[in-house]
Amino acid sequence: MAIRLIEEDVHNACTEIAAQGERPTALTLLEKLGRGSLTTISKYLNSWNSSDEAKILGAELLPVVVELPTELTRDGEGLIKKIWAIAKGLADEELEIQREALKQAELNNQAKVAEAFKFSEAQALKNERLEDTLTALKAEAEQKQADYLQAVSQLNAAEKINIGLSKDKDQLHHEVSELKAKVVTLEDLNKALLEDQQALQQQHDAILKQKDLEIRSLELNSHKLQTTLDATLSSNAQLQTDNQQKTAELSQQLSKLEKVTHLYETAKVELTETRAHLTSLNKTVLEKEKLASNLQGQLEVYKSFDKTEPDENNV
Repeated sequence: MAIRLIEEDVHNACTEIAAQGERPTALTLLEKLGRGSLTTISKYLNSWNSSDEAKILGAELLPVVVELPTELTRDGEGLIKKIWAIAKGLADEELEIQREALKQAELNNQAKVAEAFKFSEAQALKNERLEDTLTALKAEAEQKQADYLQAVSQLNAAEKINIGLSKDKDQLHHEVSELKAKVVTLEDLNKALLEDQQALQQQHDAILKQKDLEIRSLELNSHKLQTTLDATLSSNAQLQTDNQQKTAELSQQLSKLEKVTHLYETAKVELTETRAHLTSLNKTVLEKEKLASNLQGQLEVYKSFDKTEPDENNV
């Protein structure tokens, strides 16, 4: 992937060119950097021209290209360029009016140059995208190669597994013989589970019947007490003169009713707990039924093995 040009790279290149006594331009920067587009370089060049560093170096007064006499092109060319640039800058002060005219002409050409910059920028972006696509295709090709090697490795591993399965088949026949010995134990366990299930069901029915009888008894007592309370209240209305005595009797009846009500609520709680316990027992029974069913299924599988093995021996 191409390295993108940043503002700092352009500014450093501008400083180097200006230090040699030349005024940086978009073309000289492109030649020096070797990458980027004219539009990007021109944008960063304009920001450098507005910086304090460009003002200190006097970039606007520097010539676009420094031409030195032949006799001065010896060792220390960089220092000579600076001296020549200073001398030429003094002479350029007289040509300031002509430079203004040249600047006006340059402004007239900026529209055409900007259009060329845009085209160059579009081409640069297109090239970058093509490079990115090429990099992605290379990565995809490498991945395909890795996948192929992995598939070959998996095929070799599968062949080894196939050989191991052939050996496991012989071992399986040996294990079947051992499993047959366990079938009798599983059948005995299945019978024991069925007996436990029947015992739990009988226990469940007995507890439920007992709790139902207790609830009916409590409800009957509650009804009797309620009838007594109604009779007491009726007598109280008729015998207002014996209000104190009847009130005492009523208090006693209410106390009894509260006790019975408390007993009734306690019985209801116990019944709820009993039902929850029965539900847990039913769940245990269901789990044991499932276990018995699984054991029965295993038994059928083992029996099928018994039928299959003689057939194979006959073959």
